[in-house]
Amino acid sequence: MSDKTPKGTSRTRSSGKRAARAATTPAAASLSRSRTKPRPETTTRTPGRPSDAPSSTPRGNRRAKNKPKPTNLLNYPRAGREGFWRWWPSWRLLSAVFVLLFFAGIGFGAWLYATTDVPEPTDIAVAQTTRVYYSDGKTLLGEFSDLNRTILPADEIPDNVKEAVVASEDSTFYENRGISPKGIVRALVNNLSGGSRQGASTITQQYVENYYTGKVTSYTGKVREMIMAVKIDQELDKNEILSRYLNTIYFGRSAYGIEEAAQAYFGKSASELDDAEAALLVAVIPAPSAYDPAKNPEKAKALWQRVIDREVNETGTLTKEEADKLSFPETIEYKRQSSLRGTNGYLMMAVRKELEARGFDEDDIDTGGYTIVSTIDKHTQDSTVEVIANLPEDRPENNRVGTVSIDPSTGAIRALYGGEDYLKQQRNDATQSRMQAGSTFKAFTLVAALEEGYSLHSNWDASSPRTFKGWTVKNFNNASRGTVDLLTATRHSYNTPYAALNVDMGAEKTRDVAIKMGLSEKTPGLDDSPSNVLGSASPTMLELANAYSTIASGGIKRTPHIVEKVTNADGSSKYAYKDDGERVLKESTAINATVALQEPTSSRGSARIVNEKMDGRPVAGKTGTSSSFRSALFVGYTPQLVTAVGMFQPSADGRTEEPLTPFGPWEDMTGGGAPASIFADIMTSALDGQDELDFPGEVDSEGKKKRKRKKRTHAPRRTTQPEAPAQPSEQPSEEPPATEEPSEEAPEPAPEPSEQPTPSSKPEKPKPEPEPEPSEKPKTPKMQPTRGNDKPVEPTATPKEPR
Repeated sequence: MSDKTPKGTSRTRSSGKRAARAATTPAAASLSRSRTKPRPETTTRTPGRPSDAPSSTPRGNRRAKNKPKPTNLLNYPRAGREGFWRWWPSWRLLSAVFVLLFFAGIGFGAWLYATTDVPEPTDIAVAQTTRVYYSDGKTLLGEFSDLNRTILPADEIPDNVKEAVVASEDSTFYENRGISPKGIVRALVNNLSGGSRQGASTITQQYVENYYTGKVTSYTGKVREMIMAVKIDQELDKNEILSRYLNTIYFGRSAYGIEEAAQAYFGKSASELDDAEAALLVAVIPAPSAYDPAKNPEKAKALWQRVIDREVNETGTLTKEEADKLSFPETIEYKRQSSLRGTNGYLMMAVRKELEARGFDEDDIDTGGYTIVSTIDKHTQDSTVEVIANLPEDRPENNRVGTVSIDPSTGAIRALYGGEDYLKQQRNDATQSRMQAGSTFKAFTLVAALEEGYSLHSNWDASSPRTFKGWTVKNFNNASRGTVDLLTATRHSYNTPYAALNVDMGAEKTRDVAIKMGLSEKTPGLDDSPSNVLGSASPTMLELANAYSTIASGGIKRTPHIVEKVTNADGSSKYAYKDDGERVLKESTAINATVALQEPTSSRGSARIVNEKMDGRPVAGKTGTSSSFRSALFVGYTPQLVTAVGMFQPSADGRTEEPLTPFGPWEDMTGGGAPASIFADIMTSALDGQDELDFPGEVDSEGKKKRKRKKRTHAPRRTTQPEAPAQPSEQPSEEPPATEEPSEEAPEPAPEPSEQPTPSSKPEKPKPEPEPEPSEKPKTPKMQPTRGNDKPVEPTATPKEPR
C-alpha cells in the first residue's frame, strides 16, 4: 500500500500545473493574488512600477509642489488652467471685485448726496408754457396752455383731497423717507423685463419733479431726483410737502394746483369739494388730458372708482358704507383757452396734432416749455387771411372757405386758413372739411394717361352729349366741340374728351395715380368707375394741395408738415423734420402735366382771371365745380408755391351742403370764379418780390426737350384789347343737368370755336382739330401720336353711375 500514490496527490499536482499556467496571464495573477494572502516575509515588488514604489511625500504636498505659480497678482488668466477655465475668474477674484464695487458705490452715493443741492423753485415751478413761432423762429405765433395757478396755504387744502391723493399715489407717504425701496425694485424689474417704463415715484419725488427738476426719464436723472426727495423729506414737514405738491401738480384744462382744478372741473373752490369730486380730481393726475371725463368718461370713471377703493382698502380714510354712497360727479363744460382764438387757432391745433402724431404727450406739449418753429410763413399767412377777410360784403354768412399753401420742394405748409375763429368753429375747413373735387380730378387722369404713354397732342371727340354704355356725359352748357387734343380739353375743362380718355385708358389707373400722388385710399367717393374723372371723390384741401405738389416738384411726393423743429426748455434738440421725398412719377410725366395744366390759366382758359391778376406770371392749375354748384375749387402752383382753395356752403344744421349762393361779381359759383380769384390774390401777395420762374417746356418720354413750338397767339390783354373785355369769371347761369355730375365751368363767355382767331381775322367755323398757329403750316394727321388719334374705344362693361 506504501508504493501507492496518496489520494489527491495527482490532483494536487495537476492543480498546481493549472495554477502555474494560469498565473502566466496578468488577469489570472491578479485574481490569484486577491484570493491568496501573501506572506509578509516572502512578498516582493517589481522594481520600477509606480504603484509598488513607496510614498515618501504626502499626496497634498505633492500637488502643492506641482501647482503652477500665478503670473500676476490677480492670477488672471488663471495659471495651470486650459480652455474656458483659464479665463473663468476664481471666486477670490470675484469676491474682491464685488467688495471694491460695493465700497465704490457707497463712495459715489455719498459724493452724489453731498453735491446734489435742492435748488430754488422757479416762479411757475418749472411748468413752462410751450411757444410756437413762425418759420423765422423769432415771431411768436401762439402759446399752448395759459398757466392758471392759485396757491393755497396748507391748512386751506381740504383733508378729503389730501387723503385721496395719498391713497391713490403713495399709500406709504407718511412712513417713507421720500423714496420707496420696494417701488424702486418693482420698477427696475418691470423695466428690465421689457414692461412699460416706470419711475417708482413717491409723492415727494413727484413734488420734486414738478417743483424743481422737471420730468426726467433717464436713470441718472431719477437717481438725482431720489436724492433730492430724501433731502427734502428731512427738511420739510410731510403736510407741507403734500400741500406744495397739490399746489403744483397739473390737473389738465390749463389748471395748475387744486384750487384752479376745482374751478375748471366743477366751478367751485377747493374747500367746497365733496369726497367724490376730490377723488375724481386725484384720478386724472397721471394723465389729465387723456383721463378728463369730458374726453374719456369710461376711463375716468374706472380710475375714480380705483381711488375710492384704495381709500377704503389701503388707507382706511373712507368706510365701505361711505364709499357706497358716493356717485360719479358731473363736470362743467371746458372752455378753450384764449390762445386758440381767431384764425391762428387752426394753426396751433394743426401743430398740436402733428406733434401728437410724432409721439409727443398732450400734457407735455402744454407744460414742457418747448420752443416750436413752425413752417408757416407770416407774410403768406397774413396775405391769405387778408384776402378772405376782404371778400365782398354780400358773401353769405354760411359760406365757408378753406385754403392751404405748400412749398413743393420741401412739403412745408406755408399758409393755412381753416376758418374765421377756432373758438367759434372747431372744424378746420382746410384739413377736415371735404368737398367734391369736381374737375380738379382731371389732373389725375391726365397724369395717368401720360404715364401710360398717351400724348398731349392725342385727339379726342369733344362733342356733347356722349354716351358710353349707358353713361351719358355732357360738357358744361352742353357745348359741343369737334375733335380736340388734350391741351385744349384741359384748357376749357371739357368733360366728354376726358371721360373718353378715362374709359379708353382704364378708370382704375386714375384712382391708383390719385393715391400714389397723395390722396388717401379711404377718401370718400374714391373708386375705379369711369365717372371718377369728373371728381366724385371728396378730398380735403390739404390732400389736394399735397397731390398737386407732387406734380410741381417734378414727380416727388412729400408729406406735408407744419412743424419744422422742436427744442427743449434747456435748448437741446427734441425733434427736427427730415425730408421724406419719394419719387412716384416720372419727371417727364410731371413736366408734361404742368405744360397741360398751364392751359386753364392762359388768357382764354377756364381760369383766365388768374392770368389777369397775376400779370402773366407762369401758373399751372385746374378748376373744379361739383354738381349743382355745391362746391367750387381751384388748385394751382408756380415753381415756388402750391395753393388749393375750396368753397362750400353747409346747411344750418351742418348735415348737408347747399348750392353756393352767388355773391359779389360772381353770378355762377364755379371754380373759375371766386376760388380762382382768391388763389390769384393769395399768390400775388405771397410771391411779391420773388423771381418770376418759368416751367420747363414739353419733353418726350425720355425726358429730352421737344423742339419748341411757336407760342400761340392769345387774345390781347385788357389794356389793349379792342373789344369789350369778357367777364373772366362769370359763366352762363344755366345749372348743369343732373347727368353731368360733377360738371365744370364753361370754357368761354360765348360758344365760339375752341380755337379763336386773332383779333384781325374773321371767325371761322369750328374745325375737327385746333387751328394751326399763324406761323405754322397746318398739321397733318401723320404727325399725330398713335394713341388716342381716333375716337376712344367704347367700354365693354357698363360703367358705374356717377355719384
